[in-house]
Amino acid sequence: MLFAATRERSTASVDDLTALIERSQKLASRVLAIANSAVYALEASVTSLRRAVSILGFREVRTLVIMMGAVSVIKGVKLPKSFDAVALWRHQLKTAAVAKALAAELGAFTAAREKSLLMAPDEAYAAGLLHDIGKVFFAAGRPALWEAVEELRQISSLQYFEAEDIYWGMDHALIGAQVLHYWKLPLLLTDPINWHHAPHLAPAFGAETRLLAAANRIAHCGLDEQGALRENALSLLPEGCDAAALGAVVARSLVNADAETFVALVR
Repeated sequence: MLFAATRERSTASVDDLTALIERSQKLASRVLAIANSAVYALEASVTSLRRAVSILGFREVRTLVIMMGAVSVIKGVKLPKSFDAVALWRHQLKTAAVAKALAAELGAFTAAREKSLLMAPDEAYAAGLLHDIGKVFFAAGRPALWEAVEELRQISSLQYFEAEDIYWGMDHALIGAQVLHYWKLPLLLTDPINWHHAPHLAPAFGAETRLLAAANRIAHCGLDEQGALRENALSLLPEGCDAAALGAVVARSLVNADAETFVALVR
């Protein structure tokens, strides 16, 4: 409900959103904490939730809701001892920052073309933040199976999704997408998450899926020696993209990412 209320073109008012946030004491306290953080450098403290929502804006509230949801999932389940939740969270944050930067840059690039990018930067951030959440559901729900897949991955030097597919015919992307769809997140997010390891097979939202796949690859492999996008990521993006220019945008997004602020507030 909160995600729908904060979407682009939502008809919800500040009062509507405030009423929804008030249902969760934890979320309300986090919204107030962010509004009073040094990021906004306000002269007077914010004590009203409605005022806090007005200051932050719907997009930042949405980002906070998504991040708190992801953190609560990771912290709320029992995971195998060998599962590195910290590494997963860092990768999610890095992918989210890159996806947001790419969406902002490519939104303008594709706007003049026949088919423009449907995913707004904040939606790309949400997709990046949740793209590997299926690993958590898998490891928590089937720990013995997860450990077997992990052993296969290490022995065979496979990527994680490849080991999953070999061992039991599906991967964490599908698991995560199905759960998020059950939670009523829009297809604009769940479809790219589902297909981010096989973007060429995506039946819908192809450009958005390729963007998320590119962000995931960049988060894993970084930029090349000249600071440009590597070919394995560039090949997923619209033809005519400037690898060096996009590399500069991505590099800035990682340096200026607000992950530290959010991580501190969702603990």
